[in-house]
Amino acid sequence: MGTYCPYDVTPLPAQIAGNLRYVSTPFGDIRCLRGGPAEGTRGTVFVHGVHDDMDSWGPLARAARLRGIELGPTLFVDLPGFGESQNLRHRLDLAEVADALMVVALSDVGFSSVRLVGHSMGTLVVNEMATRHPGQVESVHLAAGPYYSVVDAMNGRLSGGLAGLRSAATFGSQYLLALTGSAGVGVLERASRRNLLRPLMRPFVAHPKQLRQSVLDHLLADLRPASFRAAARNGWHYRDGMSWSAVACPVWAAYGAADRLVTQVDVRRLRADLPGARITTLPDAAHLLHLEQPDAALGALGLD
Repeated sequence: MGTYCPYDVTPLPAQIAGNLRYVSTPFGDIRCLRGGPAEGTRGTVFVHGVHDDMDSWGPLARAARLRGIELGPTLFVDLPGFGESQNLRHRLDLAEVADALMVVALSDVGFSSVRLVGHSMGTLVVNEMATRHPGQVESVHLAAGPYYSVVDAMNGRLSGGLAGLRSAATFGSQYLLALTGSAGVGVLERASRRNLLRPLMRPFVAHPKQLRQSVLDHLLADLRPASFRAAARNGWHYRDGMSWSAVACPVWAAYGAADRLVTQVDVRRLRADLPGARITTLPDAAHLLHLEQPDAALGALGLD
């Protein structure tokens, strides 16, 4: 492993030369950044998780640049209701999001085929994109997901023993926070000012004390309780259980060994669904592995 949390989270458009614009979709205007070389129609689409936006991919992009890794044409997006993107529908059905993003990538940006990179909830979005549009998806790259145990718990099925219970409790605490709306965000803002936020990050990062302040500031600024609740409602779509066996393209998956939300129980479930997937567990990372260990994550995700 390299240096833990080596890079700050800063605005992505300031790091990557490209075309930043707002694309009209059924959800409203979606913020998109088309980066990389202008030529080429094989693109890589990066999809963030909840309480996040495109800026979270900055450390991974910086690691690639410093190592001389060419990611090729890229597309970074803010999901509807997150970052600077609108969500006029006030819901976040994953199938609808997947279709909208494919239209953006293929019609608005002009890619003919794509690699899909997703983090956390973003892994569920790229699953929908890959299964609904298989002819245009070359490969799928998953960071800290999918979270079978969380979906099971939402549908009244506790699985995975102690690890599964811990996963369900971690998600439950997030959902309860989202229910408090702006009041809960205010509590976390006060906790941050008093330097009390780091201990609360223990389920999501391996070393809270070593986390850069810019990462904490970024996560705090991107809290969207209503959007989190809208995203969480997708869990009830999987009442019969979640299976990834319909994904036909090559799959890479990276997990953090210290992750309390998406655990080794979920790793085993993905391996059962996709025996050919190339799965790596990073020993000094947790749920935010692309921020904690961006250099190692590049290799584990098959992007190096």
